[in-house]
Amino acid sequence: MEWIKTHYSSLSPLSKFRRPARLSIPQLYRNRKGFLYIHVPFCFNSCKFCILYRERPQTPYHTYTSAIMRELRAFRSFKVDVVYFGGGTPTLLSSKYIAKILEFITKKSKPKEITFETTVQEFTKEKAEELASLGVNRISFGIQTFDEKKRKFLGRKSGTEEVLRKINIAQEYFIVSIDLLYDLPNGNSLLNDVKTAVELGLDGISIYPLEHTSFTGKYPHPSVEENEREFLLAFNYLLEHGYTHINMNHFTNGRDAFLYSRTFTRPRIPLLGVGPGAGGHIDHYQTFHSPGVKRYLQNPYHVNVFIDDAFEIRKFISSLFEGKLKLHKYSIGDFPLLKCAIEKNWGIIKGKTFTLTPLGVFWANTLAYMMSLDYLRSRMDSLSGIHYTKTDGGEKP
Repeated sequence: MEWIKTHYSSLSPLSKFRRPARLSIPQLYRNRKGFLYIHVPFCFNSCKFCILYRERPQTPYHTYTSAIMRELRAFRSFKVDVVYFGGGTPTLLSSKYIAKILEFITKKSKPKEITFETTVQEFTKEKAEELASLGVNRISFGIQTFDEKKRKFLGRKSGTEEVLRKINIAQEYFIVSIDLLYDLPNGNSLLNDVKTAVELGLDGISIYPLEHTSFTGKYPHPSVEENEREFLLAFNYLLEHGYTHINMNHFTNGRDAFLYSRTFTRPRIPLLGVGPGAGGHIDHYQTFHSPGVKRYLQNPYHVNVFIDDAFEIRKFISSLFEGKLKLHKYSIGDFPLLKCAIEKNWGIIKGKTFTLTPLGVFWANTLAYMMSLDYLRSRMDSLSGIHYTKTDGGEKP
């Protein structure tokens, strides 16, 4: 069975029901309330594991900020509950440009959570003080691993000593979350990394399998069985030390709510994506900016929009990433592969609720992919008019 690693891939079969739409995007978001994602693609690093859209800064930051502001003004009636700055390295923007963006947002909204992604190299005490003064309350570091050799291999420039020092600075001002990777070339260090994170008292810890790139894929990796064992050891260690699993790959000590992650687990919440490469969704529409800063500067309002005919099933399956499926409108029979999941101890069924086991959390993206295929097959059958009946010889059309 193929191991599906990300929630993006897990719902990919549903993209077959997506079709382009022509309509006013600002009108869709008019007087609505939800989450805001702002993409800042600028990055000086060339990390060998990164699969995200990024580019080296060639455009003046004030020019890019002006384009972001132009787009935000088109959605001025949209009330923002949560703000997430992703990248790239969003903290490359100077504080005066960040202030300009946040002041526009907070004039009419009072976000509960404002997150900035950053790198160890770019983060300083001065930057921490400036961000905190602007209302930022959560920082996310892409640490990936504390192992010095593996950090160098992955293209991380900061040594472990600097990593620990910058985390300590961030903890003085923010809720601090980090990303850790497993399925690493030449073996895992996840359990040791998790132990270090717990010792540091980090508020949030996300553990992800590495998506192989053309570089990292050339090296030997742990088997799926080894990765499964390592994940379960890390999962149990976190539970034993007071952390809880809240969704997808994220664990919290109770301080980190990671509200933004609900855009993936609860797609009914409107998400406005701003900046090149940013995506969003509202009702049964998905929006997406094409990558490329130059293209974005010419027309920041141009957003691709798609109608998602399978939006209801997307909402249902996405709740799996929070660890539970409420089978109110559906049954196990609607998703035959759920039976397979129960047999494999990925989850248990009690009444109308399917709950993931720790093993099921590891396989959650794969299960979501399988359920998406179940739905795809049922749609294709209904469109073709094929109905199956039981016979002594099995099933036949």
